[in-house]
Amino acid sequence: MRQWYARLGFGGKIQLIINLVSISVLTLAIAVIGVGFYGEFKRSLEHRVLQKTNLLADAAAVGVVFDQPESVNMLLSSLTVDEGVRSAIVYKKYGPADYRYFSHYKKDTSISMDFSYSGGAVQQWSNGEFILRLPILVDSEEVGRLYLTEDDNYLSNFGFNVLKYMVPVLLISLLLVWLLSRRLQSKLAAPLGELTKAVHEVAYTQDYEKQVTIDSDDEFGELGAAFNFMLSKLSEHEAFRIEKETEIVQLNADLENKVYERTRELETSLESLQLTQQQLVEQEKMASLGELVAGVAHEINTPIGVGITAVSHLVESIVRINKSFNGGTLTKKQFSEMLDAILESASIVESNLARAADLVKAFKSVAVDQSSAEPRLFSLKSYVQDVLTSLRPKLKRTHHEIKMDIPDDLNLYCDPGVISQIMTNLIMNSLHHAFQTDEVGIISIRAQIVEESLSLTYEDNGQGIEQEILKRLFDPFVTTKRGQGGSGLGTHIIYNLVTQALGGRIHCISEPHQGTRFEITLPLENITPSQNYLP
Repeated sequence: MRQWYARLGFGGKIQLIINLVSISVLTLAIAVIGVGFYGEFKRSLEHRVLQKTNLLADAAAVGVVFDQPESVNMLLSSLTVDEGVRSAIVYKKYGPADYRYFSHYKKDTSISMDFSYSGGAVQQWSNGEFILRLPILVDSEEVGRLYLTEDDNYLSNFGFNVLKYMVPVLLISLLLVWLLSRRLQSKLAAPLGELTKAVHEVAYTQDYEKQVTIDSDDEFGELGAAFNFMLSKLSEHEAFRIEKETEIVQLNADLENKVYERTRELETSLESLQLTQQQLVEQEKMASLGELVAGVAHEINTPIGVGITAVSHLVESIVRINKSFNGGTLTKKQFSEMLDAILESASIVESNLARAADLVKAFKSVAVDQSSAEPRLFSLKSYVQDVLTSLRPKLKRTHHEIKMDIPDDLNLYCDPGVISQIMTNLIMNSLHHAFQTDEVGIISIRAQIVEESLSLTYEDNGQGIEQEILKRLFDPFVTTKRGQGGSGLGTHIIYNLVTQALGGRIHCISEPHQGTRFEITLPLENITPSQNYLP
């Protein structure tokens, strides 16, 4: 409907609007007049029936009082001359709310009637009937009631006659309106059509010498004169435009050459800078991995040394018991003491070898993941624990408390090395920048699923970050410990891993002396297995 209206011309729209408005106004006016006539006739009919019923009730009062149903029947039979009356019933009153059938009249004797008394409104319209329930009074005392039922034939006939006369009037009025709108359309659309044709020719051919002719002294004539004046000005501007356009083309050619030369220089510088930055990032990663190797090697040395000492003690115990056994001097007490010593040594060896195995397992998991870059399914809580285990050589030099709140059933499918590098850099960042040497701090690691994302929060209660540094925290080479071993690439690496490798977001909240909180949000679609991967 809207497309059809949009395709109409201006004259067609005017004619359509005039016709619709006229139809609406005429229809509404005729409807209001018809409803008014109908309502007035209805009220007149009700009044006439009410008067007739009052006269009938007054005339029937004597017959009801003296208990003469024959006289009341004769009175009611006079209603046969009134074709509108369908039935009439007289009830005699014997007590409060006690009305009994006395006499009746019905127009159609073939229809059965129910003469039981039922109350109701004095007058009402129901199912095409007008019902009157009037009291029969004698000296203002009610002696009975008269129920009179009038059909609505008079009312229906009146409504039909109203429609019969008003519909032709409406149709003739609509025809006159349509003829008038057609005349108005032709008068308005002709100059507009001429002007529209000229606009199209100018738009498609750029012929600014064309002139439009509208023979009219009204606004359309003024519009045509203004259009001709505009075309003359456009012709002048077009000549000026062509001249300047030639100059601009030459200037653009010169500018493009200069831009091309500068762009090549910038591309070369950018490639060199990106290569240098990538090398520095790789060096930072390798240095971190080397530091991890050295720490784990040193950490493993302790349980292995304890194990060697326990094994040496175990060998000495075995040698002594063997010597006593061969010499025949072995007592039960000596044998029991020797067994206790052997069991103690074996227990020491077992616990220290298990400790070394845990360190090797954690280091292997973290180190392999950092170098393989292959996605796999893993438990986030267990993996973070492995990362913390691999960082034990660094963490045991401090007295910081690490709190971890990660659900046991939270599994990720991604490159675990990315998670390892993120957590390692965050923890090392706290150790280097958040706390003083002898300070005892708290580090919290929390993770939970929020709607369609993984929310990972890392927080420490250290000395916080200055606002000036916080604004540039994720830029490369930003550090507060320049010359003290800080490269300024830690947070930059974290930012790249979160945003590029995992397709997430990271935000840092910190104030001086109020701690630091990193909020990482990762879309689940990037860290969960696809349907093809699921078994």
